[in-house]
Amino acid sequence: MLRRATDEVQVGLDPRWAVRVDGLTPERAERLLRAGDRHVDDALPAPALDALGAAGLLRPATARARPVRADLRPEALAHGLVRADGDGVAAVRRRSRSTVAVVGLGRAGAVVATTLAVAGVGTLLLDDPRVPGPEDPAGDGADRATALTGALGLLAPRTRVRAARGRDRLLADPPDAVVTVSADATDPATALLLLGADLPHLPVVTREADALVGPFVRPARPGDDPLPCLRCLDLHRAAADPAWPVVLAQLVSPRVGARAAEPPAALATVAGGLAAAEVLAHLDGEEPRTSGAQYEIEVPSVAPRLRRWAAHDGCGCAALVG
Repeated sequence: MLRRATDEVQVGLDPRWAVRVDGLTPERAERLLRAGDRHVDDALPAPALDALGAAGLLRPATARARPVRADLRPEALAHGLVRADGDGVAAVRRRSRSTVAVVGLGRAGAVVATTLAVAGVGTLLLDDPRVPGPEDPAGDGADRATALTGALGLLAPRTRVRAARGRDRLLADPPDAVVTVSADATDPATALLLLGADLPHLPVVTREADALVGPFVRPARPGDDPLPCLRCLDLHRAAADPAWPVVLAQLVSPRVGARAAEPPAALATVAGGLAAAEVLAHLDGEEPRTSGAQYEIEVPSVAPRLRRWAAHDGCGCAALVG
């Protein structure tokens, strides 16, 4: 609530819903400034109430504000403003009942896991057996998963964090989504395993000076247009570059992957944040922007560009899902 003049008050800052209420008496302007989350019916003329209601900034007088944990109020407030039903609390509570696995816990993977934990995801399964190095954000532990589990226990103590050792653990107790974070390329075997298990998954790939986020792959729904999987993208790349399968096989080999460097900090932060946002959209019942698309993020600007991809006719992935 901001005063613009003696007879004018501004509600909100975001241009998607900010409203200027003018023509007020000084007394009504003062009452609106003090109203906050209280009744405003008798403080405003009908046109002003209509404008605030159209912007989604009012709720019926009979509706009580539902309680939400103090640390999740920013999530509930912001998502309540952008959701069609205006119910940010429901979105936060849905997250608290969700489980997300993060496979690969270098710089970008740590950002994904940390963002999901702080945003209210109830359970995280972490998988990365590599020993923490000097470039890792959390360094205490026998492996990266153990080290990050300890750090998240301090940062988001209400999130249940468990180590998930290997693919069999994910299939035995399937999460609501899986994020795979890889250097150079995503392992096609892992992508095929997740696809065949009908597990929604999102690949993140960091390279020398750029990163790729997406596409978000989920089981098909009746009436959906075909969405690409990771193999679709590899088939498109092989059509453009016949040597791509040979290059890909080298990129995902353990011998080459062991030498892969961590991405620069800004790139890891942007890629990890975008990946977490895509997963949260899925958990909140929205369609991720990377369904059928991929974010391309380049150093030095790290400004994401969304590239659309089509399902490949030669893949057959639509027959494996749904």
